[in-house]
Amino acid sequence: MSVPTLPLAFVGWFFAIVCFAALVLGVLLMQQFLRRDQFPAGYPQARIVGDAVLLLIWSIGLASAFGLLNGQAWGRSGLEYFCWVLIALVLLSGASRLAGLARRAPDDRLAPGAWVGAIAGVMLVALPLIALCAVSIATLRSDQVRLHFEQRLPR
Repeated sequence: MSVPTLPLAFVGWFFAIVCFAALVLGVLLMQQFLRRDQFPAGYPQARIVGDAVLLLIWSIGLASAFGLLNGQAWGRSGLEYFCWVLIALVLLSGASRLAGLARRAPDDRLAPGAWVGAIAGVMLVALPLIALCAVSIATLRSDQVRLHFEQRLPR
């Protein structure tokens, strides 16, 4: 059984578009918070640093996607790294959302289907993203892509 792969151009353009959209959205949200000088209640200073780190990670993904599209060998490595980080972030985000639901105060009543909805919501986002990242990693590690980049190296 062979591991499925995607066209290299699809991987590059998909991550370029997704990373660009995430960066624009993140920058716009941060700009709105800073312009009004009003952060949401309970938005600690550490969260601001965390959001800046997320913007840096999305920037690495964008740069790596463009490097891959331009045939740079570092783009392949950078995009694989980005996919691994994205898998970890998606898993941690889903787990923290579910843990937050579990930590609710005992007197705070949950709707009867709250757990089903929360788990379904996490799976609806996490599973496709993890699957796409896993197939992208398999594509970036494939012999076909490795040979493609080895042929481009100057001798």
